[in-house]
Amino acid sequence: MKKIIFYLIAFLLMALKIDAQDKKITDLNFLYVDEKYDKLVDKSVSLMLNDTYKRHPMPYLYAALGLMEMSKKPEKFSVGEKDTDFPKPLKDAEKYIYKYLKAEEKAQKYFPDYESTIGDYQEFFIQVADTANKLGQHLFLMEQQRKAANEYKNAFKAIPTDYVLLLWQGICEIKSLNTVEGDKNVKEALKYIDENYKPSPATAGVLAHGMLILEEYFTQNGDSENAAKTKKLVEVFKKDDPDDLDKKKMEDRKEKAKEKDKVMKKFYSDEDDEDNVEIKKGKVRVEGAEEAEKKLDEIEKEAEDEN
Repeated sequence: MKKIIFYLIAFLLMALKIDAQDKKITDLNFLYVDEKYDKLVDKSVSLMLNDTYKRHPMPYLYAALGLMEMSKKPEKFSVGEKDTDFPKPLKDAEKYIYKYLKAEEKAQKYFPDYESTIGDYQEFFIQVADTANKLGQHLFLMEQQRKAANEYKNAFKAIPTDYVLLLWQGICEIKSLNTVEGDKNVKEALKYIDENYKPSPATAGVLAHGMLILEEYFTQNGDSENAAKTKKLVEVFKKDDPDDLDKKKMEDRKEKAKEKDKVMKKFYSDEDDEDNVEIKKGKVRVEGAEEAEKKLDEIEKEAEDEN
C-alpha cells in the first residue's frame, strides 16, 4: 500500500511540474496514471502530428511508456503478436525514446518553460535496457546472432549511455561474420569500459561474459593489447554474474532459451515473416507514427539549416 501511495504522489508531482508547461501534456500523464496505455499511445501519436506539439519531447516519451506497459499485459491489450495493434512494443518504444532524446536537445528553443525530464525517467530507461538485453541474450543463446545484433543496435540507439549494449552489438556482429562493423563497435565500447566503469544494473551481469568472448577474439586476431585489456576486465566484472563464465550453466541456459522462445518472440520481429517487412525497413507499426517521425526529421533539418 505504501508503495502505491508513493507512486501516486510521484506522478501527481510530475503532473504539477508538467502542468506549468502545458495542459495537453498533463493529460498524457493522467492517462498513464490511469493505466489507459493504448489511449496514451494513440493520444501521444496524435500530438506528434500537431504543428505545436510535434517538437515537444513528452509525446514521444509517453508513447514509449505506454508501449512498454502494454507489453507486460498482453492479456489486456492488443500487443505482442503480428495481427495486434502494437505488434513490436519494445522496438517501437526504443524508436520513440530516440525521438524523445532528439527533441529534448532543442525543446527549450520551442518551449521556453520546458524543464528537462530525462532525470525523472532513469528507472524507465534501465527497464528498457534490461528488457532489450534479456532479448539480445536470448537470441544470442539461440544462435540468432544477426537478430541479436539488431536488438542491441536498437537498444543502444535509445539508451546511448549504456556501452555494454554497444559492446554486445559488436560481439553479435562478429559472431554473425560482420566482423568489420563488429570490430569497430567493440573497440568503440572499450574506449569507455575500463576497470572504473560503472555498468548499469540492466547489463552488468553480461559484461564479464562479453569480455571473455572478446579476449578469445582478440587473441585469435593477434591483438595482444586488447586481449590483455579484456582479460583483465573479465576479472573486474565477473563478480556481477560469475555463472556466465561456467560452460555447463551456459549450456543449461541455452536449453531454457529454447523453451522460452515462443514467449520471447512477442518482443522481436521474425525477419522471415512477410508481415514484418515494414519493421525490417525500420518503420514503426503504430498508426500515424511514420508520419510523425517524418515530420520530426523535417523539423530537425530545418533547425540545422537555420543554424
